[in-house]
Amino acid sequence: MNTDDRLPTLRAIDIVPIRRPTGEMALALRDPTQLSPQTLVISPAGYLVLMHLDGRHTVADVQAAYREHAGWDISEAEVSNVVQALDEALLLAGPRAEEALAQRRTEYAAAPVRDGRAGHPEPGPLRQEIETMIRRGVSAPVRDVRGLIAPHLDYARGAPCYADAYATLGASSPADRFVILGTNHSGCARSAVATRKDFATPLGLAPVDRGFLRRLESRLGCDLCVHEADHRIEHSIELQVHILQVLLDRRPFEIVPILCPDVAGPSGTLPADGEGPDLSDVADALGELAASDGRRTVIIAAADLSHVGQRFGDDEPTTTAFLEDVAKSDRMLLDLLEQRREEEFVARLRATRNKTRICSSGCIYALCRALPHLPCRILSYHQAVDLQAETNVTCAAAVISQ
Repeated sequence: MNTDDRLPTLRAIDIVPIRRPTGEMALALRDPTQLSPQTLVISPAGYLVLMHLDGRHTVADVQAAYREHAGWDISEAEVSNVVQALDEALLLAGPRAEEALAQRRTEYAAAPVRDGRAGHPEPGPLRQEIETMIRRGVSAPVRDVRGLIAPHLDYARGAPCYADAYATLGASSPADRFVILGTNHSGCARSAVATRKDFATPLGLAPVDRGFLRRLESRLGCDLCVHEADHRIEHSIELQVHILQVLLDRRPFEIVPILCPDVAGPSGTLPADGEGPDLSDVADALGELAASDGRRTVIIAAADLSHVGQRFGDDEPTTTAFLEDVAKSDRMLLDLLEQRREEEFVARLRATRNKTRICSSGCIYALCRALPHLPCRILSYHQAVDLQAETNVTCAAAVISQ
């Protein structure tokens, strides 16, 4: 590696401050896609190298930054060693990462099901946790549930909103198809992405309604499963499937799993690179099909709201006053949904640059767009706060009904 060589690009990874057993601070580099099988730990000094891994800077730029900001020289070999370690850990964009991604896609395509049974050796504790959670919910007096917003937090943190959402669904007329709109946290797709794989969980098999999915793709004129391997480790849909399996108590049902992109960015609902359909078109087609084919269908948005705290990039420690401001902001957005002003919901997020990092704007918007003119009712709002870890996530339960 020469000093004039352009450095490669760092993939989108999480950089988390940690403390070593010796008491020294360090940075843990974690891949949210789990393409990298390991967590790489580097010193704070190594962060200067990371800052220059955008495909535009050279080794000479890194050396100049060290002289200016750190007051010492770093050799070409030292920069090269950091880059090599990142590449071997699959944290850089390039041939290694592309090969690993291709292998993941091949493995997912060859798998008979989308298998989520790892980590749950026995179904009993999972079933008991969900049953206990639902019993604590308060069901809203609605006649006919057509849409639902529920969290995708772990059950312990999201329990208040999971409970109210699914208690309300359980008291409604039974459905036999659930379109579950998830959040694509770390996948490759720029647009909506479905999967034809049945979901195998510790509680049984949830089959996909492939006929409905084919009709949806035909109406859109595109293949929604090009990047279906994005579903491999995405948890947002799977958490809803577990609850449905318990709630319906072995009564047959089918799912249509679709991960949605973030629509709070500058490009809105249309992918910035033009790859894939506009989410508005997906939602419109989804709503029309669900209303016209005769089978009772409920659309579920697996949605969390704000992500705040130093763990998510905020500068200052979390305070009660700050959390109250977050709640106020969240509730203003939820009010827009109750008023059926979902276009303004998206516009508000874009105008504020999504300052509280709401991760599920896509599936919330698609749900509301697919079910126009029906009342939307917010059932509950919850803040899952961990001040020690500086990790705070908010969520809501909502129902769209006839």
